[in-house]
Amino acid sequence: MMMAIAHAIVTAFEDFLDDPAGVLSNDANNDGHRELGSDDPADPARAYLSDGALPDPGKGCIIGIIDDGIPFIHQRFTLPGNLSRVAAVWMQDARFRQGAGVDLPSGAEWRGAELSALLAGAATGKTGGEDAIYRLTGAVDLARPGTPSGAFEAGHGSAIAPLAAGFDPADPQARNHPVIAVCLPPRIIADSMGVLAPVPILTGMLFIINRARRLCRFIEGKHGLSHGDVRLPVVINLSLGLTAGPHDGSTLLERFMDAVSETRTPDLGPVHFVLPMGNHRQDRLRAKLRRGQSIGWRLPPDDATINAVEIWGPPQDHPPRGDLQVTLTPPGHAASTTDFKVPWQFSVLSDRNGKPLARAYYMPQLLPGGRWRDGIAVIALPTCPERLGEPFAPPGEWRVGIAGSDSDDGSQQVYDVTAQRDEVIRGFRRGARQSWFHDPAYRSHDESGFPILTDAQNGGDPLVIRRDTVNSYATGRLTLRAGAVYRQTGQGTDYAALLANGEGGDCLAPVDRSVNSSSMIVRGRNSGSFTLASGTSLAAPQLARWLAGRLSEDPDLDVRQAIRDQAGRQGAIPGQPPTLPLATPFREF
Repeated sequence: MMMAIAHAIVTAFEDFLDDPAGVLSNDANNDGHRELGSDDPADPARAYLSDGALPDPGKGCIIGIIDDGIPFIHQRFTLPGNLSRVAAVWMQDARFRQGAGVDLPSGAEWRGAELSALLAGAATGKTGGEDAIYRLTGAVDLARPGTPSGAFEAGHGSAIAPLAAGFDPADPQARNHPVIAVCLPPRIIADSMGVLAPVPILTGMLFIINRARRLCRFIEGKHGLSHGDVRLPVVINLSLGLTAGPHDGSTLLERFMDAVSETRTPDLGPVHFVLPMGNHRQDRLRAKLRRGQSIGWRLPPDDATINAVEIWGPPQDHPPRGDLQVTLTPPGHAASTTDFKVPWQFSVLSDRNGKPLARAYYMPQLLPGGRWRDGIAVIALPTCPERLGEPFAPPGEWRVGIAGSDSDDGSQQVYDVTAQRDEVIRGFRRGARQSWFHDPAYRSHDESGFPILTDAQNGGDPLVIRRDTVNSYATGRLTLRAGAVYRQTGQGTDYAALLANGEGGDCLAPVDRSVNSSSMIVRGRNSGSFTLASGTSLAAPQLARWLAGRLSEDPDLDVRQAIRDQAGRQGAIPGQPPTLPLATPFREF
């Protein structure tokens, strides 16, 4: 099942695999792809870890991290003697490294023993400092196209990775938490809509699982143990997310994570995935409609990027028939209804002169168990064309609705409508402006000026909702979701997304200091540097770190029961998931 789902994801993006130049640099591809042998690594210089960095055979937990610009030679990933705890790091868009990572489709892989040698050389002045190592390994190459994430003084991955797996080198826990890291291509990070992200994320997950298995065999060989004697558990942190999607766990990436988590193999411990809840509770990107209802969709002016919404119908027992019809009304234009003759077609909305304004794509979704959901993605052109004379979508309030009426089938079926994330990402992307839904019944603040946090507090039944705003990657059955709280009060932050039942996640972690003092201190790329950051992306690695510590003591731990036990120990706020202790003991300034 696990490999079948992985194959389905890759097959769905065959165009990307055939021509990855839009995402990967030309010199990143591995044209001589072949399988690794069972004797990997035969060369001691390519060992997964130096002898002094080996974890205890029967104790420990591997921490996997998928992000961008991961600072894999940071002091927090080392042990005394300049020994690296990073067993393997894969930079997917780096120049392909000949003789290493022959089983990988692209990029450069570096192993723990190699990184330890580079760190030792830096300590003696042979290889320069951290900047020189990043350049040598290909993490930073300013001569290549695309923004090199590793060149940023502070970035997303440099904040996430130390939270998830960073330890003081003298901490006795450090050695039992080896790290396997994947740095995604810059163009994947730059695309906030995540169109091509599933393939690099999937291959990153497969890399972590494959190298985790090989690391277990490597430890067995070093200690003279039999095959299967070392079965370390794995926790994989993915602090990325989307807003649009079916939100029912049916996407191939979510089904893959569920399949991996429920599979028990004889040569590896259990694998758990930790993701953030998302930060868009208050951004008015989610609505619930019935047939005959419509919602205002506001497209901002001077937007150089496309804007998109997705509409998902209720589950159906029959195969997709194109029953779902959506009305789309641009400002100053007549309403247009999508028309699909057969599944997987698209419909074009044009202006009076025949120039396209938007397209609607029919995209039915197969659910586990054989049921289907109708889905439509509406994509409007940028409101600011790149060149004079090019068609563009008029800015202002569009209307998106569900055609027909409830009386058509005698039901009160509810349709999910979501605006896709479209943000400026620092260092990568410019010109993006987020669209949103407008509902006169939606109130953002109460009469005292405090933000309204839930739909119940909003009163009535607004079409735009705050619940079910969870990260679209994180709605699987077994995924662990982390929300955020204010450290001063322990209350949930006003931006952290909510599940469909209104809860703030499976577990919460302290992030922002208070309502009036947002952000927390996080580490920068270079050892000793720091910056400020905020968001549930910082809560997920804290949950991953806490879980790895528990699993290192008990690999077969029931993780959800452990979370419930945590709630009992701390005396959790009624109706709120348990909150973890702060993972980073930074001194307040």
